[in-house]
Order: sequence, then C-alpha cells, then structure tokens
Amino acid sequence: MNTQIDKTLEQLARCLDAGGRPDAPRLHKMYDLALKLQSQLLGVIYDTETFSPDATTPRLARQHAHGENNGAVVTLTIDEPLPSMKRLTEEVEEHWKAILRAAIDEAERQGSLPYFDKALVAIEITTPRGTNNANVWDTSNRAINVIINNLKGIFFLDDNIEHMAFSVTGRWGEPGRTVLRVSEMEVR
Repeated sequence: MNTQIDKTLEQLARCLDAGGRPDAPRLHKMYDLALKLQSQLLGVIYDTETFSPDATTPRLARQHAHGENNGAVVTLTIDEPLPSMKRLTEEVEEHWKAILRAAIDEAERQGSLPYFDKALVAIEITTPRGTNNANVWDTSNRAINVIINNLKGIFFLDDNIEHMAFSVTGRWGEPGRTVLRVSEMEVR
C-alpha cells in the first residue's frame, strides 16, 4: 500500500512541477489525485492501527471524535466536514463509521445514551471556503446516509418518518467540522 501512496505523491508532484501557475486541467487532476491519496492513507492507517503489535497507537477516529451526553441531547463533534457523496470511497465511509462510533462511545461514558421514540438529528457542517466552491456545495450532496445509518438502532429504531427526522445546515469556516445533535423531536 505504501507503494501506491508513493506513486500518487509522485503524480501530484509532476502536476506541480509542470511550471507556472496550474491550469484547470492540472488542478482537476490534482483534485482527483488528492481524493485517491486520502483513500490510500486511510487504508494504510486502518491496517497499521488494526494489525500493529503496538497497542498504544492512538486511533485516528478517537483523535477526530468528541461526544457529549446530558441525558436529553447527545452532541457528536467530528473534526472533519462531512464529505460529499463523490468523495465517499469505501475507505472514507469506514473512516466515518469509526469516527461516529468513537464519538458515541465517548458520549456513552458520560451516562446511558438516550433512546428516542422520534428523534431529531440536526447536522451542522462547517467547511473551509475554497476559491469557487460556493457554486458546488449543496447540503443534499453530502454523505448524510453515513450518519443516519450509523445512528439508527442506537438512538432511534429506524430512519423512517415514524422514528426520526433530520436537518442539515452548512456554513463556511475554519476548521472544518461536523456537529450532530440528537434529541427527542417535539411532535405536534
């Protein structure tokens, strides 16, 4: 796997070494390579953390996950913006599952997790502003199902209209992060 990382880094370096200011085709290629590199890195990190004889190695998921539980609302904070569906490779999805599990575990250490008859999952995504990404950042294009599917069975029975609702808001800011608030939905 490290060989694949080296090759991807070499390809990125070639794009940068082309001289002058990068043009749109090179920037697009670099973007695709950066996505590929992220998946490769997550694969190597997973293998290292899972199969390393060094049990003291901090898990990446725990470093990026925080959970708070006051008995009525559970707040899960992930130190990464929720990726778009385009970026959702198998490795990225597994990374997000591990991060969510780590945040839930931290919240559970503070007391029993609440279970809601009808939950409201409020998702707030903070994303660093790029040069022109305001035209492509849609809340509906985020990998929301990764969150919802990994909360059901823990905080609510199912992700149908009888047991949960969700909202997604986005804003520009540094650092990028995703905050989830799970609470009982007030039904009128």
